[in-house]
Amino acid sequence: MTRRILLVFAALVIIAIGLAFYALQLRRKVARDEQLAAQQQIAIAPPANGPSTPVTLYVASDNNGALTKTEMNAVLPAERSERDRSILRGLLELYLQPQTSHPIGAGADIRDVYVMGDDTAIVDTNSAFADAHPSGVLAEELTVASIVTTLNANDARIAKVKILVNGQERETLAGHADLRRFYLASNVGQATKDVP
Repeated sequence: MTRRILLVFAALVIIAIGLAFYALQLRRKVARDEQLAAQQQIAIAPPANGPSTPVTLYVASDNNGALTKTEMNAVLPAERSERDRSILRGLLELYLQPQTSHPIGAGADIRDVYVMGDDTAIVDTNSAFADAHPSGVLAEELTVASIVTTLNANDARIAKVKILVNGQERETLAGHADLRRFYLASNVGQATKDVP
């Protein structure tokens, strides 16, 4: 009888190990599929109709650890939160270019911008924004400062910004920049410098 119990126990252990291996493989596959789906769902908004509007971007540079004010013209949607989203998407497009001085994770995108009250913006990013962002205090803080300062420069009423990842609060961007708090535009704009 003892031998039979040992055989059953050994069979159960082998089955448990097999199930654990299968669960690990399934988890990896789901993570890959989610990332691929997120990259494929990056919706490029159709160009808005209307006049070209001046846009101010504060572009981060890892070389000098500062934000540089850059101005350009763009056709933007009329609705406030859509305008803010379009502006931030334009900012991220600069960081996704091969020659950028501040790279971010491939597939990073702004899913939505929610304006609460008159002075608060909630920026909802996709998972690739945080999951693939280079880790490091300076790189992460520059990204956050760039987003907050760019929003405030183009929508002066925005004084507070919170960043979400896939609609959820996350502890940090990539291990350092605290995403649990609201960032005040008046505090993060100190690392800027104007282009001559």
